[in-house]
Amino acid sequence: MQRPIELAVSDLNSPLSVVPLPSAAGVTWGSGILPSSRSGDGYTYIYGVDDAPTGKSMRVARVLGDDLNTRWEFLDPAHNRWALDERRTSNSLRGVANEYSVTPWNGQFMLLTQDSNLAFNAQVYAYSSCDPAGGWYNQAEVYKMPETGLWGTYGDENVFAYNAHIHPQLNSDGTHFTFSYNVNTFDSRVSDEGSHYKDPSIYKPRWVSFAAHPNPCPPRC
Repeated sequence: MQRPIELAVSDLNSPLSVVPLPSAAGVTWGSGILPSSRSGDGYTYIYGVDDAPTGKSMRVARVLGDDLNTRWEFLDPAHNRWALDERRTSNSLRGVANEYSVTPWNGQFMLLTQDSNLAFNAQVYAYSSCDPAGGWYNQAEVYKMPETGLWGTYGDENVFAYNAHIHPQLNSDGTHFTFSYNVNTFDSRVSDEGSHYKDPSIYKPRWVSFAAHPNPCPPRC
């Protein structure tokens, strides 16, 4: 697959190449990606987010094969079609995060995302679909990130968590999954009193494993 950014291990400061991800509608692409080798239909799916303070919405694009520097098609769920002009398409599922993942799952697909319908929400949800482009159903809470806010494990209103997504290379079968999420703080002071300096563990990824058993796809799939 041609990557949007290609770096040499010997020099991480100067990219070898940069392929801009297209957006005529202000969508941030790259929230997640499902390569053609795992999508089941020969397409690579590129997931994005129509950003907002809360209630961020999913966008879906695809390319045939695995070269991102080719013709993109954009999902328009409002009209049940794929369009070549991003400006003629519409949002999909509401409430996703800026990063999320779509993973093959026993003949279906699992979307895992932090919920964004509330600001700095600590809930992580999984959804099911029979299609990598969506039609998401069976929403279920799989985890609640415990670190956040005044009543979290740090007891600090500045601490927040974000961007949960599955790492498919750590999945041993079609039932058990491992995802990570990030923790950070709004306290950016560079001093002994700054949160990052008093407790470096704030700025570390977390890893969570869970088991999920798929339900049959609904008739509409």
